[in-house]
Amino acid sequence: TGPEGPLLSPSGGFLLCKTGWHCSRLLGDCGPHTPVSTALSFIPLGMAAPSMKERQVCWGARDEYWKCLDENTDDASQCKKLRSSFESSCPQQWIKYFDKRRDYLKFKEKFEAGEFQPSKTTAKS
Repeated sequence: TGPEGPLLSPSGGFLLCKTGWHCSRLLGDCGPHTPVSTALSFIPLGMAAPSMKERQVCWGARDEYWKCLDENTDDASQCKKLRSSFESSCPQQWIKYFDKRRDYLKFKEKFEAGEFQPSKTTAKS
């Protein structure tokens, strides 16, 4: 917080500035009078960024889950316990991001290997 406290939105959450001055645990130079127009994102009170240890636990759970999917040819039913661990170790937004990221990486892998076959409807357009 700054000398006069953090910037608060009308709904009571912190506004993060470009340099991460408020509650993001990063070094920056925003002050208590930074215009709202320079804010990049909004974090409700009580939703602090995960600590380094929490991030490492999340990434480890993600890696174990992805490894299981790779070993079981993407048969998610074989990896239910690891999926539960992944979901309980990571923030919900991160889970959505990682799921989309995996889909993209698998698509890219197939595309680069020449294994991607466009659907018939895509080929017609």
